[in-house]
Amino acid sequence: MPVRSEEGRVIVRMFAGFTGSVLWLGDAVDHSDVHLSPGLVTDLDGWDAFNRSRLDPDLGTPSDADDRTFARTGAALADRVADELGVGFEVHLVFDGREVRRTSDPPTNPRAARALNALAEEVEAEERAIAASHPGGGWYAYAPLSGRRFTPSRRERPAPCTARPSR
Repeated sequence: MPVRSEEGRVIVRMFAGFTGSVLWLGDAVDHSDVHLSPGLVTDLDGWDAFNRSRLDPDLGTPSDADDRTFARTGAALADRVADELGVGFEVHLVFDGREVRRTSDPPTNPRAARALNALAEEVEAEERAIAASHPGGGWYAYAPLSGRRFTPSRRERPAPCTARPSR
């Protein structure tokens, strides 16, 4: 996944799950390690906890109202993260699609912006080191049933169902 947008903004992905963090930049980001404001960290953790409670199989399927509350809260939190990080960032809220949040204002939390910029540079350096250690390598998808490899630059796409072996 790219670390930066086409405009050069650092991409911070935001989605709830079971990692103890809703922010991702290369990997899960500990909210407090990147110096987000304490109130925002508390609210991000609460949003994640709310999501985990909604997914408890003993409680049944979440209601539509729960889904709307979860989506609205996530959007408001993504806006707050974008505000704290400022103009050099995009926050990609991943829930039922992807919403991109950004601001044209300077960061309201410059310390957090510096911490996440430094993390982005570390992730990019690691990606460059991996690429350099595997010359001629690259990203591809592998279809085990057909044995075919598909690279991101490849424009050819197989016709539907033609790559599957008959049973």
